[in-house]
Amino acid sequence: MRFVDTQAVSRTENNSLAIQTIFNENNLDKLLTDENGSFVTLTVSGRSNLKQRIHTTELPGVHGVMESKGLTWDVREIKVKYKISDQSKEGFRRRYNLLNDMLKGSRKELTFTDEDVSFYATLLESDVPEESTNSLVSTITFLCSDPFKYGKKHQTISLRNFTWDVYKNQIWGDFIGN
Repeated sequence: MRFVDTQAVSRTENNSLAIQTIFNENNLDKLLTDENGSFVTLTVSGRSNLKQRIHTTELPGVHGVMESKGLTWDVREIKVKYKISDQSKEGFRRRYNLLNDMLKGSRKELTFTDEDVSFYATLLESDVPEESTNSLVSTITFLCSDPFKYGKKHQTISLRNFTWDVYKNQIWGDFIGN
């Protein structure tokens, strides 16, 4: 017995399982995709990288260097590799102009659909190769001057009494309304 696919299925690169880039509340993959072309996030790098700045002092007659106290974190760079395409040259240019417009602004929220955290980022560089076709793979580099990831918003609560006995039999949800 032989099975034959009787239904022509169009496969798209922009499926719901793919990672999507959201900058300044604009989902680039959704807003730049229509029946004539698309923007597809291919890969993201730099989200897990952290680099410390270690302050050192050279001392004469001592091997190596002496580390100073007060380590700090360096900036983070996040690179988004993407594919952008359109059926026409005019549509391609319009799509790229819209992308450039969406990337404006300093310290805007940058998120990705595969992780529930945010970064605060500014466009550092958009590496666009020579536009010889209506379909290109390129890279956007974001600078995160604040290198930390931020999760969901947390609610701050204020306790009326600072002794444990008053609160020992209560559940934290009682205080925050959960």
